[in-house]
Amino acid sequence: MRNKHIGSNVIDTITEWEKDPAFKKAVDEHIEKAKLAKMLKDIREKEHLSQSQLAEKAHVSQSVIARIETNASRTLPRLDLFKKILQSVGYETFIVARKGRRVIKAALSA
Repeated sequence: MRNKHIGSNVIDTITEWEKDPAFKKAVDEHIEKAKLAKMLKDIREKEHLSQSQLAEKAHVSQSVIARIETNASRTLPRLDLFKKILQSVGYETFIVARKGRRVIKAALSA
């Protein structure tokens, strides 16, 4: 009888991992970081700014922008930092909570 190894059946392996709450939490957080990374990069490119130019406007280092955009940080960017960066180029930041058809939206002030 041959022993199964991790690479033997990727679908089975992923199914087992999905049962692990810590794995699901890590995947969900990675997806959220990727969404924020894409949003920031899309906004920066729409504004025709380099990472350095955006960093200068937001009064942060270029490496902060790079870490967010490349999803290199281990944690989600702090909300106040993300808001500060977006506001530096004229964007408002909103938090939207939705439950069924009920939607509550709040703008974060400057």
